[in-house]
Parts: sequence; structure tokens; C-alpha cells
Amino acid sequence: SSVSQVMDFLQKEGFEITRIPSGPDGKVDPQDFADAVRSDTILVSCMHINNEVGTIQPVKEISKLVKKKNPDVIMHVDAIQSFGKIPVQPSKLGADLLSVSGHKLHAPKGTGFLYIKQGTLVRPIIYGGGQQRGMRSGTENVPGIAGLGKAVEITFTNFDEKIAHITKIKDLVREGMAQFPDVVDHSQDAPHIASFSFIGVRAEVMLHTLEQQGICVSSGSACSSNANKKRNSAVLTSMGLPGEELESTLRFSFSEYNTEEEVRYTLEKIGEILPQLRHYKRG
Repeated sequence: SSVSQVMDFLQKEGFEITRIPSGPDGKVDPQDFADAVRSDTILVSCMHINNEVGTIQPVKEISKLVKKKNPDVIMHVDAIQSFGKIPVQPSKLGADLLSVSGHKLHAPKGTGFLYIKQGTLVRPIIYGGGQQRGMRSGTENVPGIAGLGKAVEITFTNFDEKIAHITKIKDLVREGMAQFPDVVDHSQDAPHIASFSFIGVRAEVMLHTLEQQGICVSSGSACSSNANKKRNSAVLTSMGLPGEELESTLRFSFSEYNTEEEVRYTLEKIGEILPQLRHYKRG
């Protein structure tokens, strides 16, 4: 929604928008982007890692193909789920703009940054005192900025070890989920995101039942939780999931602070809860 609703707004303002569909693994085809680019195309935007199933999108290839067709296109990469989880270098990705959110790095909520390649012309949306080189007026949130900087420093200290740990946690969860009947695994490449459909149990019911056990998961992305509560996930719909999977999918996300003990506890509780909820529905 952080990208798609901006596009909806621009469309209402008179801009022509082309949306690129994904395949069954949530991945988009770079050639589809190139085919959609026209001589008057201004901007191409793509998520680096999908926030619901963890698909790593081929943004480098997308940028290469669209700029070959139209060198004036500005390439925006939404790196909110990838920065601090996989290597992210704007120049290697071919990004003119790259956005990052602090809370994904355990920084203060409400912080983040936008990388702007030198020479890329961006019009500010907040005017006034001319802070941040005229890009965003308003008194700077100094504690937030310092907190974000420190969080980035911590994130990239012993980075490979942390990602190996997160990957192990995810693998343990997936191995455990495979033991339960009628649980469909939609997890993709990202080291920190897993997605499962619990057939026969609505996502919100499962979510709140787990919450009562001290287990926090989500039934979609945070940016869509308020705007689209009654809609099926656009990501899962684009992947072609059947209705029973669409309405029963939960996202599990992990960090270096998660432990194997937490995984064992979570799997134990799901093993107890799932048969009860399915029995209740049949009743």
C-alpha cells in the first residue's frame, strides 16, 4: 500500500499508471517492466523484498532493462524489507531513489531515510524552512536521526552472523510447520519472512489466538492493515492463491533477537491450537 496507494493518488491527478503482475512465487518479470516503459514514462517503482512472502525482486535487472529503453526513467526501490537483511547498495541495484524505514532495524519508530542519487531532481512535498537541503522542511528529529544512525551501525556489526542466525530460525519454523496437516508454505527467499496458510482457520482468528499465547504474527503488511482490512492481500491474490488460502494466511517475521526456544514454543502452541480451531469451525 505504501507504493500502490501513492500510484492511486497520482492516477487521480491525471498520471497514467501501469501495474506489473507477479508470478505464483510473487516475483515479477523484468521484461514486463521494460515492455511497459514508454518514451514519456517518468518513474518505475519496485519493492526489493516483498513484505508478505519474502520474494526478492530482480530490481537490478529491472533497472537495467528500463533504462536501456528509456534512460530518463527514475528508478525507485522500496528497500524497507531488504536493508539490513541482504546486501543493499543503490549503485549496484541501479536505484536513483531508495527508501528505508528505521523501525525494521529496531530504530525509533517514525524514522527512515530516502537515498537520492546525485543529479536526480525530486520536488519536496513539505515546504518551509528549507531543512535537509530543501528536501523536507521542518525541525529535524535529532534523537530519531541519532537513533537511526546507531541502529544501522549495530545492524551491520557481525552482519553475516546475524543473518545466518535469522535464516536458521526461519528454517526451523518451516520444518516445524511442515509437520502440521493442511498448512501451506508460501515462504520465499528472504531470510527473515515466512508465510503460511492454515487451511480451515481464518487468519484473524489464528492471529488473535496466538496473541493470547504471547506469540505475535501478522495477517498482512503493516501499511495495509488499516486501509485494506476487508480486502484480500493484493500480493497473495496476484500469486493466484485460492480463496481458502487467501483468508487463512499469516506472516511470521524474524530478527537476530528471536531464539530457538521461541520457535519450539510457537510450534508447540500451534500444534495445540490448530486442531481446536478447526474442530470449532466444523462444529
